[in-house]
Amino acid sequence: MEPNHRAPQGNTSADRRPPTQDRRPPTPTADRRPGAEEEPEGVAWKGALAVALVVGGLVVWRACSTPEDAASDAAARPGASAAAPAASDPADPAAAAAPPPRCAAAGAAPFVVGDAPPPARAPDGAGGGEPEGADDLAPFAVEVGRGTTFSGGFAVGAQREAEGGTVAMVATLSADGAQGKLVRLARSRGDMDPPVVAGAGGAILAAMLEPNAGGRAIKVARIEGEHVTWGAELAEGRDESLALDIAASGERAVIVWDDVTRDGKRSRIMLASADVGTLRSVTSARPVSQPSTDAEMPRVIGRPGGYWLAYVARAEEPARKAAEKPTDGNEDTAAAGETITHQWLEVVPLDESGALTSTPRAVTPKDGHVLAYDLTLAGDDGLLLAFRDDDTPSGSIGGRISAVLARLGGASEPRVLVGGDREQDAPPEAALGVGAGVPALLPGVRGKGDGAAAWLAIANASGPTQLAALTARGELAGGLHAEPALGRGEPIAASPEALLVAHPAGKAMKLGLLRCALTAPSNK
Repeated sequence: MEPNHRAPQGNTSADRRPPTQDRRPPTPTADRRPGAEEEPEGVAWKGALAVALVVGGLVVWRACSTPEDAASDAAARPGASAAAPAASDPADPAAAAAPPPRCAAAGAAPFVVGDAPPPARAPDGAGGGEPEGADDLAPFAVEVGRGTTFSGGFAVGAQREAEGGTVAMVATLSADGAQGKLVRLARSRGDMDPPVVAGAGGAILAAMLEPNAGGRAIKVARIEGEHVTWGAELAEGRDESLALDIAASGERAVIVWDDVTRDGKRSRIMLASADVGTLRSVTSARPVSQPSTDAEMPRVIGRPGGYWLAYVARAEEPARKAAEKPTDGNEDTAAAGETITHQWLEVVPLDESGALTSTPRAVTPKDGHVLAYDLTLAGDDGLLLAFRDDDTPSGSIGGRISAVLARLGGASEPRVLVGGDREQDAPPEAALGVGAGVPALLPGVRGKGDGAAAWLAIANASGPTQLAALTARGELAGGLHAEPALGRGEPIAASPEALLVAHPAGKAMKLGLLRCALTAPSNK
């Protein structure tokens, strides 16, 4: 018989030959002497077979493991997924410092304005959820403005792509968030902002801009249920600003906006008043800011017996121009830039007809750089303002968020809340960076003394929205940090019971309610 020179082919039936059949090449004749020591037959291939069986068993066990077993193994490892969190280690400083959540969903499903994104396809062995990027805005998405409250719940101005263009509307949500509806206002022509809204008892007042032959007009509407009543139009002018606001107090409503003077050298604040029930004009449009003041970005809010009016005042600084003249005489080589001038906030109380009851006064330093602000009532006669002060170009990271309290008898000193220098007794969260976000103030549970009076929200495109409670004096009542239930949503209105939050969802916008616990600092 010729020797078998084939190499072993693994654990196959053809390889399992009788022990008498030697599969190795024959040993030399000299080694086959009688009495010579030989290697036991089958040792080599039996060892390879044992190793193959062990490896194959491990592979089969791994493939047959259940998802629950894998999840248990993942949870047992450090840094396990947040989907199955384990108990936090008390010795971990990060876990110990994590603040408890203050907000929770009100229970009702969010009201969707626009076309909701399709449901996400869950991967194998996983549950459903929001599609990736569901919190990101898509092109031609629904836009919402500032919200308000009325006796029927919440209301917010919105606009969306429909009917071959843009349609302005008002979205309403019941106080418990269970019922929502849309009320169509009109087609919106041009690149305009959503309507601004204000509560007037059981009705809603809305104001929106509309282009016309003379520039732009302001249209005012009263919404009761699904019925819309339009009032007289107001001439707005041809300036670039779209700043507009409306508020109601008693039987009157005031509308404020900014417009340039006839010579075009400065901007001024304009005001007109109307009857809440009929929207008939009570007083014609007139300037209310000082003739020597360059004013813009007005806001108005109703108070008992009248209103508070606030706006940004700007100083003229010829030495700090956006584009310096080129030294080589070639204007084409001049670098264009953004003008950074001194800007501050001025406030003035108004009576129910919109007439000034005193002279406007500055409530922030005149050498500051106010970029954005928001306001809400504080107590019976107070006005709480939060503003961003920054001497860097718009959209950059930096600056600080401060608060100031104005009353009929005067104003307090501004208090730094976030970024920059802060008060020594302020909480550590006040040292956080501002990012590129702007402050939003929403009314909270109005109490006496140091009771928490408002919510401060700072939305930022690069991260979750930061939320903090403020006292009636504009002090932080607790920390400023993100809320899991809020995420990247933006609070746009508040009642003493809940916050109205807008969450972007592709081309749609979700309006939902959060119930948050306001915590006041302990009195020492």
